[in-house]
Amino acid sequence: MTESSMNKPTDEPGDPQPLSLKKRVIRGSVWTLGGHVLSQVIRLGSNLIVSRLLFPEAFGLMALVYTFLSCLEMLSDIGIGPSVIQSKRGDDPKFLNTAWVLSIGRGFVLWIVSCIIALPVSRFYNEPILLYMLPVAGLGTLMLSFQSTKLMTTNRALELSRMTIMDLVGQVAGVSAMVVAAWFAHVTKAPQDLAVWALLVGTLIGAAVRVFMSHYFLKGVNNRFEWDPSAFQEVQRFGRWIFVSTLLTFFALQGNNLIIPRLLGVGFLGVFSSASNLANTASGVLGMVGTRVLYPSYAELARDRPERLYPVLKRTRLVLNGMNWGICLLFIVFGKALIRFMYDARYADAGWMLQILALGSLVTMIGSTYTNVLLAQGQTFMMSALMAVQVFVQFSCMFVGYYLGGEQGVLIGIAATGWALYPFQAICFAKLKIWQPEVDLPAIALASGIAMLVVFRLV
Repeated sequence: MTESSMNKPTDEPGDPQPLSLKKRVIRGSVWTLGGHVLSQVIRLGSNLIVSRLLFPEAFGLMALVYTFLSCLEMLSDIGIGPSVIQSKRGDDPKFLNTAWVLSIGRGFVLWIVSCIIALPVSRFYNEPILLYMLPVAGLGTLMLSFQSTKLMTTNRALELSRMTIMDLVGQVAGVSAMVVAAWFAHVTKAPQDLAVWALLVGTLIGAAVRVFMSHYFLKGVNNRFEWDPSAFQEVQRFGRWIFVSTLLTFFALQGNNLIIPRLLGVGFLGVFSSASNLANTASGVLGMVGTRVLYPSYAELARDRPERLYPVLKRTRLVLNGMNWGICLLFIVFGKALIRFMYDARYADAGWMLQILALGSLVTMIGSTYTNVLLAQGQTFMMSALMAVQVFVQFSCMFVGYYLGGEQGVLIGIAATGWALYPFQAICFAKLKIWQPEVDLPAIALASGIAMLVVFRLV
């Protein structure tokens, strides 16, 4: 996907030459894509099993918990990981130990926050069980804050095989615990308020396994408590807008799960989350590749050969958007049949939801494929500004859609976000001289034609 770089000379004449950037990107992409595909298979299989053991409302409640848990996990980094990948001090033990201490401190703060917000959240959604589930979910975030900075340095070097294995092992452990707990709740006919805890058990087990493996399975500097003021200042400078961008990203990605249960109920959210998880398959895979492979490679080019960013970005975006379109078109054509095959009749409405959400992903991904270049160039303020616009546009489209069309209107509003947002993205990318209209505009025009045909048949 990217250009090969010149091999750097080694310090000792007998040392092996390091792999070129191109080879590292290809190898990292293979591991990341393969691992993510396998991860999705595991996730889908467990979802099919657990959906037959529990009730839709359980998935709605857990979607709410995961929404807040995702918020806590996103805020626990405050740009620490990206700053290690971008910084010239990314391999300095003092810098890494300071980053680790910062991560732990943030984890404790966010767990306390999860305890504080539990009562108002449970009252707002009229779900008393959230009073207890949110603090326990916050413990998972606290555990993850103890992950070793070996994760960051391994990602920085694009040595992703061990990271992929660690992720899969953690997922298998968490999923296994969840399935066993759900089965036990089913056979014992546990009440709903007790059975829903089966979904949370897997999260805690998976987090514990990931923390353990990050310290003892990955290679790199072993962390210890150490504080370097200069390292803290560098992380703070880089991460001040990352924090804002991350907060806004949470609302952009998870805001639907906050609004839908208030407008349409927790049961509707349970069905919607099933469709949303499938619709986000492409964006999840490509997002993983972007975070683990493309961002480190773009950052390396930005440091060493910035003039190569534009042509590399263009070729990469063509590949990413092509992959996204292939998956989304599959969901658009076979969405209803796929849902009927995978789920029972209680989830039938997820079929048309999947079709509409996949339509939106055709355009949403076009703008998203620029994001990692912004981060590699240190344009964190621009990222935050664009994310703020996205949150405003997305929420506006949802409420307008609900007012005009109820349930279907909300889904159409979510899908329309990409079209409404793109003009703002194009203006910003043009100012940074990375806008690629020759790639974007034909794709948006074709997506618009497909959308009119599909929505006309559904509505």
